[in-house]
Amino acid sequence: MLHHLGIFLQIGAMVFLPLIILYQLNFGFRLIAMPVCTIIGFAVFWIGTQLREKT
Repeated sequence: MLHHLGIFLQIGAMVFLPLIILYQLNFGFRLIAMPVCTIIGFAVFWIGTQLREKT
């Protein structure tokens, strides 16, 4: 179960980050949001990796 959750988190991070970049390029938002979103995406991806390796 943890393996599948890890895969889901990794795929979600890989989809979320490019979509945020596209949204920012088209509509724009505060500059501070990009580094925060990148750190959150990295953290989610890392947690997914840890969950996948746990099993």
